[in-house]
Amino acid sequence: MPRNIAYLRVSTIDQDLEKNKADILHLANEENLGKVEFVQEKIYGKVSWRNRKIGPILDELKKGDVILLSEFSRLGRSMLEVMEIISIAMQKGIRIYTVKGPKGC
Repeated sequence: MPRNIAYLRVSTIDQDLEKNKADILHLANEENLGKVEFVQEKIYGKVSWRNRKIGPILDELKKGDVILLSEFSRLGRSMLEVMEIISIAMQKGIRIYTVKGPKGC
């Protein structure tokens, strides 16, 4: 059975993860994805994605698994970093869904 991992990253303590969780659960229900595992962290965006929780997630997931995001910008600080993560996910056959923006790739 495919895994559905919701990755939630905020960079300040003031940012609220609960709304993002609710939005992601709504998206998972719309797409009939099933059970969602939440991985969250509060970490400054300049830390390389390989040194954040998204690094091991990308290493562990397999073809058919899903990463759910509130928006693509949560993956990385720069467009280049985000594109690198998306490229690796696509090569591995991992789907990415976002609440804001395109629904899946």
